[in-house]
Amino acid sequence: MENEKVLSDYLGQTLQLIQLKFLKRDYELKCGDALIAKIHHLKWYSSDFEVEWNKNKWEIYKPSIWKCLVEIKESGKQLPFASYSRTGFKLEGIIDLPHGQKLKLVFRIFKGDYEVQTISGERLVLIKDKCSFKDKTEFDIQQRSELLDKYPWSILLAWHLTQQRRRRSS
Repeated sequence: MENEKVLSDYLGQTLQLIQLKFLKRDYELKCGDALIAKIHHLKWYSSDFEVEWNKNKWEIYKPSIWKCLVEIKESGKQLPFASYSRTGFKLEGIIDLPHGQKLKLVFRIFKGDYEVQTISGERLVLIKDKCSFKDKTEFDIQQRSELLDKYPWSILLAWHLTQQRRRRSS
């Protein structure tokens, strides 16, 4: 994987998340031929997954099937440091980060895209799913953001939530 690059360094470039094998749930995020991150599902029957980005690893998981809450923790640690919760019945939600910082995820069903925004509504990343036999998703970085540089897993959380919504609806 490419070292020392942050997400804002890919401003104006398209990142692609590609499923490695048709029936496997392992993915790689690439910019051209450069490997940026890996996604590995912890169990074949679970929606929990692990993100490996540079030298960091995070686990993204649902603590309870009864709640619409997703938590994020560093791999090997016990307590989560961030969480995602949906905003009512809307197609958006809030990622609560440390120190009271927040990001907003907005999903558009009919347009087929979704985005990561600042809490004030400025678009940071536009995400589009592409149709093929293997899952393929494009990430367009629209603006520089210290929050995205510090918490790059947030763009993959948006992708994961869309995948879960699709599986439930089919």
